[in-house]
Amino acid sequence: MKDVLSNNKFIIAVTVIVIVVIALTSNYMTSARNPLDKSEYKELYRTIHDYNDENGFSSQEELRTFITNWAGEKGLEYKTDRYNNIVFRSKAVSRKKKFSPTVVCTGYNFETATDNSRLLASAMMIAATNGDSGKKTVILCNDEQNLGTGFKHISKKLIPSNAKVIYMDYGSSSYLSGSSFGMSVSTITVPAKITKVKCDTAVKVHISGLTSGEVTPSLSKHPDVISAFSSLLTRLKSKSTICQLADVEIGSNGNMYPVSLDATFLLNSYAAGSFTAYIDKRIKAWEKAYGDSYEDLEYTYEVIDDPEALPEKAYSSKSTDRLTSVLYTISNDIYKYEETDKIPENREPGDTCGLNCTLDLKADNKSFDIRIMTQGYNAAYIRKIQDENRLISELYDCGYKTRYTVPRFLNTRDSLIRILLNTYTKLNNVSTASTLLNIDSDNYFTPCSYLQAINKKADIVHARLNKDNSVTLTNSILCYIRTKGNLLSL
Repeated sequence: MKDVLSNNKFIIAVTVIVIVVIALTSNYMTSARNPLDKSEYKELYRTIHDYNDENGFSSQEELRTFITNWAGEKGLEYKTDRYNNIVFRSKAVSRKKKFSPTVVCTGYNFETATDNSRLLASAMMIAATNGDSGKKTVILCNDEQNLGTGFKHISKKLIPSNAKVIYMDYGSSSYLSGSSFGMSVSTITVPAKITKVKCDTAVKVHISGLTSGEVTPSLSKHPDVISAFSSLLTRLKSKSTICQLADVEIGSNGNMYPVSLDATFLLNSYAAGSFTAYIDKRIKAWEKAYGDSYEDLEYTYEVIDDPEALPEKAYSSKSTDRLTSVLYTISNDIYKYEETDKIPENREPGDTCGLNCTLDLKADNKSFDIRIMTQGYNAAYIRKIQDENRLISELYDCGYKTRYTVPRFLNTRDSLIRILLNTYTKLNNVSTASTLLNIDSDNYFTPCSYLQAINKKADIVHARLNKDNSVTLTNSILCYIRTKGNLLSL
């Protein structure tokens, strides 16, 4: 009888031990597969979104302070370099010192913080999540006005030749990419001459209340103040109205969409009624198209018919006509592959191959300078679009100059992108369209070009997050950093 009881106790003890081991193993596996604290992540991105939505980040410095204060509360070590990049670095655990270092980069821009709240939270949580991993560096790059200032000046020490670099951004779709468009900025200079005012009425037009944004293939959906200005000039010219331009000021915003317009048009009183009636129609069209998205939108005008209040000088009719013609002729739109083009793999006729966008218009007593951003699949497509811009400038006896060009990003290796995709697929249920993650090519410019210029040997991948999978993709990146593709450890 005693032997039976002893055997039962032994069996019970073994069973308990097995249960405990299974529970511990299960907990470890669950923890290993889910390093991201999802509740903390959601709280963080909602805080960023609500902060900007209610009060508004008024400057790059304010957003940077928000990020560094958060890091201080978390007890994270960070450095802010001379270009205002915020750099978080974690040392490798002893047994993973030979792992290739991982560098995660994204940009921070106070003007897009609301739209990118999930993206910022992803980068910050990757920096804050401790892991049994190799060397990890997270860089939030200063990208005020989308000028790429922080990306261009990342220290070369932070991206060694054996680095695995993941650049993250945010959009409507989600995918991994190893290539993106090149970009070039150029200027058309329209000669101008100042003369006396020859008209008896002025119409001052004002547009404001817009928020800026990055130039992408969805540019046709964004309110364009330069096109609005061009349409008013074109209206006057099409009616053969004697007119002059007294002044124009565009609220330019670096390499982002301009945000405001102030312009004064001069014409004679008999033509003013027809012109203001046209402006009224444009105001209604803008309110219908953009009123819901831009609560502070203002599109107004003022008629000045007091001779004492008119501007004293204006641009000559010839100068005004020349500017009108150039702005009307410039294609401010996306370009698509045609049947006769040498179309890249995985692309077809009708897909985006380039874009052309007017960013700024500066006026002085001698000229109008029109700044244009051109993006293209490669250098050939950029040249093709710029040749059109150059032809327009020559047609109207204007100057043309390319300011700078940034080559396309192309990673010919598939190691990092393949391992990231495998990690994501193993960790997540990808049976639904919203959670599917594909390998694709970017049809717009990304800062990956700047990262590749820092070290051409680094393995760089662009990971695009969206609303549906920002949590799962962020978690997958953390698992990749921990395992480096050793999926058996998950």
